[in-house]
Amino acid sequence: MANLRTCGACDGLVPAARATCPHCDRPVGRIARVARRLATAAGGGALLVTLMACYGGPPKCEPGTDKDGDRFCTKGPRTLDCNDDDPNVRPWAEDKAGDGIDQNCDGVDGMKPSGSGPPPATPPAPAAPPAPAPGAAAPP
Repeated sequence: MANLRTCGACDGLVPAARATCPHCDRPVGRIARVARRLATAAGGGALLVTLMACYGGPPKCEPGTDKDGDRFCTKGPRTLDCNDDDPNVRPWAEDKAGDGIDQNCDGVDGMKPSGSGPPPATPPAPAAPPAPAPGAAAPP
């Protein structure tokens, strides 16, 4: 489907290749195209600012603090990388359970998604001591 523009004079739709409106024969101005491009750029900028406000910007590393090149640093305002010698060890990396390596820097080997699998088993309650027989002396 062809891109359509709106005529400023009659609100009719104008194909992008035409310079005049097919309904009222008025020229479709260049100003409207420039204004639309500016509005699109401003909207995209607003979206970027909103996302950065929610999630923060990319980590900023001090020069020389990212030896493995994974874009996570060991020193600076956002210290994130727990092993700067291995590019596969970084925050939010996939962490395979049981390999003895904490790939995602959360302090635990392996990662179990929340809400998956059965809940952990609770240990059984300790057994109560048997009641003394009638007429027997209670234990000290």
